[in-house]
Amino acid sequence: MINEIENNGVIGAGGAGFPTHVKLNSRPDTVIMNAAECEPLLHKDMELILNYSDEILSGFKSVMEITGAREGIIGIKEKHHHEIEILNSKVSGNIRVMPIEDVYPAGDEVTLIYMTTKRIVPPGSIPISVGCVVQNVETLFNIGVNKPVVEKFISVAGAVENPATIKVPVGITFAEVLSQFKITESNYVVRSGGLMMGTLENDLSQVVSKRTGALIVLPSNHYCVTMYNRFLTEHDTDRIAKAGCDQCSYCTEFCPRYLLGQPVRPETAMRNRIFTREDQPMIFAGNFSCCECNLCTMYSCPEGLDPKGATVIEKRLARQQNLKWNGEAISAHPMYEYRKVPTEKLKQRLDVLKFKDKGPLTNFSFNPGTVSVPLDQHLGSPAKPVVSVGQTVKKYDLIGKAEGNVSSNVHASINGVVKNISKSEITLVRN
Repeated sequence: MINEIENNGVIGAGGAGFPTHVKLNSRPDTVIMNAAECEPLLHKDMELILNYSDEILSGFKSVMEITGAREGIIGIKEKHHHEIEILNSKVSGNIRVMPIEDVYPAGDEVTLIYMTTKRIVPPGSIPISVGCVVQNVETLFNIGVNKPVVEKFISVAGAVENPATIKVPVGITFAEVLSQFKITESNYVVRSGGLMMGTLENDLSQVVSKRTGALIVLPSNHYCVTMYNRFLTEHDTDRIAKAGCDQCSYCTEFCPRYLLGQPVRPETAMRNRIFTREDQPMIFAGNFSCCECNLCTMYSCPEGLDPKGATVIEKRLARQQNLKWNGEAISAHPMYEYRKVPTEKLKQRLDVLKFKDKGPLTNFSFNPGTVSVPLDQHLGSPAKPVVSVGQTVKKYDLIGKAEGNVSSNVHASINGVVKNISKSEITLVRN
């Protein structure tokens, strides 16, 4: 089964993009299904559970069998009553459903592991260090259907008349996807992946990859867009930190990793931006454990600064200098239970309560004449092309083979002819 997962090019569909066959080469005692879906306005995972629970649970059981895990836990927000009812009706024995609070970022692996098992992943470690493997809902769906991954489920939300969850071929452009929706704003921008951890897209000719989770349409003058544009570069983050940070420490006090005892302290990253010299950068090695959930910047900071950006700078510098955290054993903060951020409160802060918070699975007909399939849509080395220009391929055919220890296969998402091959993508024209 693990060979089939590798051959099918299954990766972390929640956005991480780590090749799944590599992740499953471990021996956890517990496998956790990440059904938290904590980014505001996203509904993809819940729609998959509503419509494809059998395939998802088949993939979940396969992962448990492959890894030899004794227990399976489905971490899902307690507000999803119908989805929980469906899952409870189909699981038994060593698989159980664990309702969790509707807080952000419940979908962070470290946070989800603590919420479902009370285990704390040590700084700089990965879930297997505490006997856990975490898999996203759509990743498990892809394992369960046991086919090459050539299509992606995404949420389209925000300033659109009818938000929806849709299935599209990998390699289709964002513009082609959005052409099926009525956008309610004349001046708008698009955020891919999520309001908190996504990317502001200035070029809608970019394509959907196996990591794309959402396309969120926002008015150009929206609060979130203002924040995104304020910190486009490291220089912007650095300059504004020097000018405005008063070291209130709210960024740290609400940090979900800090509250779980991780040594993440965004306020130190901000202070280091204030006092550091380019030839002698000040770095706090504990910030390497930041999960980049963006809560500190988009919610916690009363000054509208960018602690997350400052922390990312420190992560880069720590990586360059090969710094490691050598602190003591950790435990949850005594105020952990009182400082969680409710999703509704976050949506209020982000000014997205005015948008329809739904996304039913909707069957649109997407038949693009051309797709550009990325060779680097996963973490690790890009896939190596195994086709040539002018070659005819069918949907599901292998067109890029995994290269190196951490990589993933890439397949054709339409029937067509290879038009172009570059270092980053293979372009197919429908025949």
